[in-house]
Amino acid sequence: MAMSLLSGVKRDVGALEHHTHSRWRVYPQNISNTVQLTAAEAANTFGSWTLVIPLNTVLFDFDIIGMVLDAVSAATYYHIQLGYNPENAEPGENMEMGERRLKVVTQPIARATEILAIHSQEIPANSTVWAKLKTASVNEDTADISLVLTRHIEVSRELPLWPAFPW
Repeated sequence: MAMSLLSGVKRDVGALEHHTHSRWRVYPQNISNTVQLTAAEAANTFGSWTLVIPLNTVLFDFDIIGMVLDAVSAATYYHIQLGYNPENAEPGENMEMGERRLKVVTQPIARATEILAIHSQEIPANSTVWAKLKTASVNEDTADISLVLTRHIEVSRELPLWPAFPW
């Protein structure tokens, strides 16, 4: 018992080391390609899900660790939600994998963009990844994004997804 517990602790320390020092990959890789999200034509209302990573693109279990906001169409508040699906379909119930909200004060973006941290849980290999956008305006604002991923490494007592948020 004590030996298997120690073995699990060693594996988990290795997983933490991987998390801190793992390779990150950006999707899409082509600099001229980004994914454009469009908000609904009503304030505080998500637009449609947009495919970001196609089916069978990432061949291992992975985590989304960040998002880059490459360009926006207006200076306003942006709220971006990410989701996944192991099939070629929009995310279903409880398939959200993180979200970020930020205010863009100048358009075009005046400062160099940085990685906006996302803390997703494990996304199964070969899954699709989707995103949707809402803004504070009543326009169909757009945001061009790219995602930063890393390989998911399991730990010995990984917590399951919470069944649903209360909102």
